[in-house]
Amino acid sequence: MSLLEDLYYGKICPSERSHSNDPKYALYSKQISELLQILKEKLTPDDFTMVEGAMDLNDMLSSVSSASAYTLGFRMWAAMIIEVLGHKEELIHTEEGYLGKIKLDGRES
Repeated sequence: MSLLEDLYYGKICPSERSHSNDPKYALYSKQISELLQILKEKLTPDDFTMVEGAMDLNDMLSSVSSASAYTLGFRMWAAMIIEVLGHKEELIHTEEGYLGKIKLDGRES
């Protein structure tokens, strides 16, 4: 199956596949768990439930923010591809070599 078909059939879902290999991710996750355990011991069950609710809302906010950043990044990537393809006639072999006529900041290289 092609990538486009996988996308159409919903088989591409980066958020479900992603996990951070950054050591900071594991460190922060551990620190959050430790702080939550301390709060659970110090707060009443009702108060701790409110803390969990606030954390759930924060997770939802983070998810919305991540989706927005992903969408913007994808649009920027697509705009770059369109720009590159718009200059494909410049990608010919010249005496200067391949890519010799690509314009950088409006100037020929």
